[in-house]
Amino acid sequence: MIGALLIALQLAAATPSVLSVKAGSSESIVPLVETNLGAAISIERLAPLVPLRLTDLGNGRYALHIAGVDMELRDQLPFVRVGTQLIPLAAAPFVANGHLHVPFEVVAELLPSLAGDRLRYLPQRAELRFTGSPMADAGDVSLIPAVAPSAKRAAPTRSGTRLRKRRIVVDAGHGGPDNGMTGPIGSSWKIYEKNITLSVAEKLDTALRARGMDVTMTRTRDTLIALDDRGKIANAVHGDVFVSIHVNAANLAWHKPAAARGYETYFLAEAKTEDARRVERMENESVHFETGSSSEKDDPLTFIKMDMAQNEHLRESSELAAMIQRHLGTMEPGPSRGVKQAGFRVLVTAYMPAVLVEIGFGTNAEEARFLKNPEKQREIANAVAAAVDEYLDHYERRLGSTAP
Repeated sequence: MIGALLIALQLAAATPSVLSVKAGSSESIVPLVETNLGAAISIERLAPLVPLRLTDLGNGRYALHIAGVDMELRDQLPFVRVGTQLIPLAAAPFVANGHLHVPFEVVAELLPSLAGDRLRYLPQRAELRFTGSPMADAGDVSLIPAVAPSAKRAAPTRSGTRLRKRRIVVDAGHGGPDNGMTGPIGSSWKIYEKNITLSVAEKLDTALRARGMDVTMTRTRDTLIALDDRGKIANAVHGDVFVSIHVNAANLAWHKPAAARGYETYFLAEAKTEDARRVERMENESVHFETGSSSEKDDPLTFIKMDMAQNEHLRESSELAAMIQRHLGTMEPGPSRGVKQAGFRVLVTAYMPAVLVEIGFGTNAEEARFLKNPEKQREIANAVAAAVDEYLDHYERRLGSTAP
């Protein structure tokens, strides 16, 4: 992904060509591998000075126990799972010559932050120092449960008693080098879609957790996650609902484009209007910032339309979109542009009820001021959270399920 590439380039000046691994008086030198997405390292080369165990779980999944930290990694997917938390990476782990390689940031930033005082990275010396007890960190590995290999996912809730908390996957659109829309038109000040979507997504995370739900964010910082990978992240955590947050932009060819305003919510289906096709093209343009996309060569939208289980998700997505539009109408200053449908790539790989919400036009000066206001962002988040809660309550009642 180009987003990951640029992040890697920003760190390149501080990235060495070799890593010194030290434990007590022992030292080993581990070479780094240069890729088009930055430096990577074979994680097994940290042993034996850093106690670790790597287990191949099959289907490109690996369980890693290192310095007392348990995590799951996936070949070619740019995130790691630590417990129930998904952490995005600037680049994806990959297998080469039978060895699992991880982005250098895993060693230089992620592991030291998770391992407490057991691991320290000293950038001025390009040194990873293990200060824990090898005996204390040895022993059996507590493996993170593997994800079922099937691409399909069951309905978001099941009949009978709900056995787990609802999990909502919140996707902040764009990120990294992909700013998304820039606005407003004709103004000396600017907003960038990637910043607005992340801020609203963070507040939506808070609002959903306040309602007792679990939340997974596809990104928590200014980095680019491939469109196809966002849905895969949602599948990996068995999400009940996928919500992607975006900011709309007017077509400059319109009559008075700076005056366009309003909010709309999309679900995945073939676009029926020229305006829906315009938004579809605009949001799908993020793929141009990606390299090595993991999307299938066959047309996924055609496949999904033929799949009965996914068709159920499409109907549910339409209902969720309608509820979001209704709740946003209680606080949005602009007009409702309605529930629409389009072939958004970000929704294609999410096998669950999934919607994309355009929370307003950033090209309109009045709406741009509204969208950048933290309190108004919180109101948007609360409205979307209320709609998600209502939708899941309605769906469970319809299936005859009961709350725990």
